[in-house]
Amino acid sequence: MADLVTPGTPPSPTPASPARVTVARRTPGWSRRVRWARRAVQALVVGGVGWLVFGHATGGSSAESFCPFGGFETLWTLITTGRTVPHTHLANVVLAAAVIGLALTVRGAFCGWLCPLGSLQEWLHGVTGWLASRVPPLRRLRRRLEHLAAGRAWRRTDRVLRWGRWLVLAWAVIGAAVTGTMVFREADPWIALISVVEFELSLAFAVLVATTVLAVFVERPFCRYACPLGAVQAALGALSPVAVQRDAAGCLGCDLCNRACPMAIPVNTRTRVTDTSCIGCLDCVAACPSAPALGVTLALPVPLRSPR
Repeated sequence: MADLVTPGTPPSPTPASPARVTVARRTPGWSRRVRWARRAVQALVVGGVGWLVFGHATGGSSAESFCPFGGFETLWTLITTGRTVPHTHLANVVLAAAVIGLALTVRGAFCGWLCPLGSLQEWLHGVTGWLASRVPPLRRLRRRLEHLAAGRAWRRTDRVLRWGRWLVLAWAVIGAAVTGTMVFREADPWIALISVVEFELSLAFAVLVATTVLAVFVERPFCRYACPLGAVQAALGALSPVAVQRDAAGCLGCDLCNRACPMAIPVNTRTRVTDTSCIGCLDCVAACPSAPALGVTLALPVPLRSPR
């Protein structure tokens, strides 16, 4: 039944539609430059490592001396005895010091821009995603996996698994200090990667294969769950004044920052992205269409909040 309106009574006001937020848009050219700059740096590092691997296979020096984590493994032995543990060199210590400097200034940017193993995992995930978008069976499988990843059970599992890199860090550093050997070397996928042309079956090779398979479904799985160097940078990065800052007033609610983050950080729920999993890749900033919503700023460091 139609509502009765008394003559002379003004009609009830129609509810106003929500006001649309107007913000300055980020230029596509800037976003492309950030992405291409990172890809170029990653490609240069991976190419350099490939050259070292080729040189090692043909009788040159080993690429192990270019691993920063070796510096942390040998540090206690170097301080107490003046010697390095086997398979390490003073170059490892120098690189470890450089990583410390980077972590204290730009958080986990080493992982996002310079780590060759992280880059390879990221590229593999990207290539399989590109194939899945063009092959219907793979597309359906990817959608099922994405639906599973959005569930509460997987989110809880993911939070627990992210503690793994802290455990690996403790095992590697304490084990090296106690035994005087690189205990983590036997399971380090980096060792298997730089020796891949020799094709030696080992625990490290099995971990590399597992990382490769998981990278098809999960972006940067070793970085998320097992990388001890990432844990070092997470701890030191808490002292860095640099981080991605989010302005809720400029946020469009498009969720593009979350989709772009290779470490699955819920960027759109943060005011300042200080998560220990952040690798400083700036993909979230490049993906954000709102210029004021996301940016890199300086601020006083905050304490560690979570294992992420």
